[in-house]
Amino acid sequence: MLLSELIPRVTSQVRMLAAGLALDPATLVVRHVAGPGDPATTSFSIADAHARYYLQLAEDPAGHAALRRWLDLGALLSARYHAPRIRGWLEIVDTPFAGLLFEHPDGHVVDLSRVPDLGQALGRLVGRLHADRELAARLPGPAPTCRDAYLAGHCARATATLKATRAACPPFVDTATLAYLAAELDRMTAQVRASTAFAAPADLPIHGDLHPGHVRLTDKGTFHVLGWDTLRLGDPALDLAALPPRTAVVDPGADTMQATRAIREPWLSERVALLRRVLALAEVIDPLHAWLAAAAVPEGREPGLAQLQRAHETALAAYRQDHA
Repeated sequence: MLLSELIPRVTSQVRMLAAGLALDPATLVVRHVAGPGDPATTSFSIADAHARYYLQLAEDPAGHAALRRWLDLGALLSARYHAPRIRGWLEIVDTPFAGLLFEHPDGHVVDLSRVPDLGQALGRLVGRLHADRELAARLPGPAPTCRDAYLAGHCARATATLKATRAACPPFVDTATLAYLAAELDRMTAQVRASTAFAAPADLPIHGDLHPGHVRLTDKGTFHVLGWDTLRLGDPALDLAALPPRTAVVDPGADTMQATRAIREPWLSERVALLRRVLALAEVIDPLHAWLAAAAVPEGREPGLAQLQRAHETALAAYRQDHA
């Protein structure tokens, strides 16, 4: 289903639920939230003059299962890991879309490298998360190796995004750039396959998608963490790689490394270093999928499209400079 068809259906259904959510139908506005997040989900901001909510939907059974898992663990994640509070499960009538309605997470997206206190707080958070045995027991298994986790996760997602981009190429991306991105993805995948560091088990709870768009810093200095549909047993190096400083060389004694005390195995630093490059490439590729999704909406899309184009171009320039 096209996004342009989904938005009016979501709006109509939210209007029917407005009274129970203390929303005023006369001032109610539903907006698609475009961003370089997981291509498997679609998000919306819902607001009237006084109240705000956040809706995250998935279209396929795997996405539904991930959001259902978040629903089941919602109270724990809110209490321990700054997740937004869930208001309920919403199924969009006559569509395959269903997902979670949240209290809107206040705050704004920030550059984590410019807010060191927030980066340190996130390091402590993921350290607690990786050591959370109660949570681990409630996540599905068995866990694959770190190599399997990479191939089924970031590698598969980036490959699918590049394939979709080739099929409906944004006007600001040329074939040479797409070939370059594909070659870089192949290069890193070959390194992961060859590295003995990735033979370690991926058996600890991880967030799995700690990109800056999933962290909201409030004016009071508190923060929210979104994107818990990617919560799973996995490679803790993936969470650590997302935290600043995003340098090519990893200091095993850095605060963000020390936070994950339960897994002081000798291959952690090697995986973090390679996964930092993987995440930098994802920051180049993911805005392309988000641009294609936003371009499917006929009205009011130009500011969002320009922002996503800038995100892609800025990330591409940084990647080429850092990994020439």
